[in-house]
Amino acid sequence: MNGAEISALAPLVWLTLGGVAVLLVDAVVRRRSMGHLTFVSVVFLALAGLSAWGDLGHGGVERVFGGAMIIDDFTRFFELAFVLIALGSIAVGAVYYGRERRPVPEFYPLILFSCVGMGVMVGANDLITLFLGLETMSIALYVLAASQRHSLFSNEAGFKYLILGAFSSAFLLYGMALLYGSSGTLQLSEMARQIKLHPELRESVLFLAGWGLLVVGLGFKVALVPFHMWTPDVYEGAPAPVTGFMAAGVKAASFAAFLRVAWTAAPIFSGFWGDLLQGLAVVTMVFGNVVALAQTSFKRMLAYSAIAHAGYLLVGVIASSPQPDDAAARGVLFYLFAYALMNVGAFALVTLVSRRDEEMTEMNGLAGLAKRNPVAAATVAVFMLSLAGIPPTAGFWGKLYVFEAAVRQGYVALAVIAMLNSAVAMFYYMRVIVIMYMRDPEQEAYDGDDLQVGAVMAVAAVALLWIGLFPGPTAELARQGAAALAASF
Repeated sequence: MNGAEISALAPLVWLTLGGVAVLLVDAVVRRRSMGHLTFVSVVFLALAGLSAWGDLGHGGVERVFGGAMIIDDFTRFFELAFVLIALGSIAVGAVYYGRERRPVPEFYPLILFSCVGMGVMVGANDLITLFLGLETMSIALYVLAASQRHSLFSNEAGFKYLILGAFSSAFLLYGMALLYGSSGTLQLSEMARQIKLHPELRESVLFLAGWGLLVVGLGFKVALVPFHMWTPDVYEGAPAPVTGFMAAGVKAASFAAFLRVAWTAAPIFSGFWGDLLQGLAVVTMVFGNVVALAQTSFKRMLAYSAIAHAGYLLVGVIASSPQPDDAAARGVLFYLFAYALMNVGAFALVTLVSRRDEEMTEMNGLAGLAKRNPVAAATVAVFMLSLAGIPPTAGFWGKLYVFEAAVRQGYVALAVIAMLNSAVAMFYYMRVIVIMYMRDPEQEAYDGDDLQVGAVMAVAAVALLWIGLFPGPTAELARQGAAALAASF
């Protein structure tokens, strides 16, 4: 590897070194307080973020590991997003685990190593590299989901995530084997070239089946129906900071990989598999929103909401194409960035209003929050409005970009169904606001202010409003990322 390749990999190198450094510091400095681990993690995350930000928007492209990874604006956009997600999750997690009687120092390195896996996923130009990134991300999350060893729900969440994650990995690997057997290559860019040069490959049963199995494997990660069954139980059972990290980071990394895979086989996904993907998007949106209406648990409501949002994002993937200025891809990237801010902030609320060893999961526990902590209630209102897609929040622009691009590409019916589902979703998002502002508390579930968690929520809410009022800079970064992805084909 030359100096340019090492420089391109700097964010991933800093994250890896940070994970190792936290492990060493924890082994040498034994304290009940985890403040020193938080500090080390934040330092290395800041170095990774500065590295990604310094190269973002400059248009540089590096193919590393013999072309197995492509480091460009698309990769850097997501690396920066992962760093921001990890910073918010660690800030919240430090408070959450600091309350526990049993310290969990492994939380910090696992977050960093999971970010490494996410970064490898979004830059992968090779199926094996994609799988390695996905498993690096997933294995860390299996442990994080079960990190509250004294909690039966946390153990159950980790076990279910492990079993169903392994199941999805099997589909993914089998699909990769079929694609390699029928095309003779593992590199996605080369596979895209062969699809253009050899039209008969599009009719190959093994080739079509391989892409179908790949969709199933990635469908588990992004929580598409009917591959969603792990989502509600894992979201509810995992510790709140871990759930927020999963909801934001895993969805962003998995949809980034999904977009690259879909563009590799664009003729197949717009032809043979096109109707099936549209059906998956419709079923996912409808199921997620309808079931979310009946939820009384705040975390399960957000879990089914995440399923519905996967349907909206799939609309953008379906409408996208490997063109230099593709509006749908720009919309997907913008949407994922905004969605990450919403979820990190929304799940931080659970930490804010929970007691030691007892998470607040029921929505009734939010009753009267506007009187006890008006700032927290205001930030949660911003998150709910943004998730619903109401201006002037970033969530509005994310949905607008995706739905508008779908209409322009001729997917009018799909866009109309998505907009109707967004209208249905307003009911359960607004219900949270009504509970906070218009109901008296049934029981005291809030112990007091926590400045650190409140700051994370406030920063996320302000960012959503700022991006909502001035979407141009973020949309431009998303456009550059989408253009870089198109250039790799």
